[in-house]
Amino acid sequence: MSSPANAVEVESGTLDVVSEVGDPVGGGYSYAYSDGESSADAMYAGWDNDGNKVTVIVQGANGDRWSVVMGAEYGEQLVPGTYTGASDTPALGAPRLSVSGTFYGCESEGSFTIDRMVLGPRGYVESLDASFEQNCVGVAPGLTGQVHLTNPPPPAELTLGVDIAASGTVGADGKPAVHGTVTCTEPVNVLVNGSLSQVVAKGSLATASYHTRVDCTPGTPAAWAADGTVTGGVPFEKGDAAVEFKAQATDPVYGHTVVTDLGTASVSLSKS
Repeated sequence: MSSPANAVEVESGTLDVVSEVGDPVGGGYSYAYSDGESSADAMYAGWDNDGNKVTVIVQGANGDRWSVVMGAEYGEQLVPGTYTGASDTPALGAPRLSVSGTFYGCESEGSFTIDRMVLGPRGYVESLDASFEQNCVGVAPGLTGQVHLTNPPPPAELTLGVDIAASGTVGADGKPAVHGTVTCTEPVNVLVNGSLSQVVAKGSLATASYHTRVDCTPGTPAAWAADGTVTGGVPFEKGDAAVEFKAQATDPVYGHTVVTDLGTASVSLSKS
């Protein structure tokens, strides 16, 4: 069992589960896990993209694995409150609850209460206090549990900026070259790419694409330079060319791809 998508390890958290004798999921035992500076247990938390459900994963230092999924009815946002009539495969209009443990999961039913929940961007869970009770369908013994976790305020999402210089070069082979700078709010490797076009002296259209990568550090614009690859067979010449450019990188905290808006500029190409 791996950590859920859109999830990060929590800074401080606990999961406590009490399983009744005969409960297939917990095997009739009690469990307690914590994630913090002095604990070897690991807890992960995340919410899905529309805020419909929250997932907590526990990887115990002793090899135990637990998953707790609590969700509102389909299409609704999960908010603090008590949810009854929940199941792991809810009917339309019913909430979702799925607790699987070291032994296994099951077709289940139950209820849960969320006392406190603060969600950040991109699946980040800042805080969660919740309790739940569940039993496998057709089995009277069940389990109860509580989960509590606290994270720092969510880090800001990565932002990028990209600029292109007003001048470039064109080689004797008709291949253009452009350069510029990128900025970032987190240390990342940035892909810069785009295209060039130019109406040459004989009225033909020269086209090219380009891409390059550059390491970016916050606070200092990082210089980039890229050689174009001619795509239409028509070489570029000295003069103005229309250039499109953009930058993209993976957010180091949230894992999504950040892409700048497509920029356009007129770049003066000189012979190199």
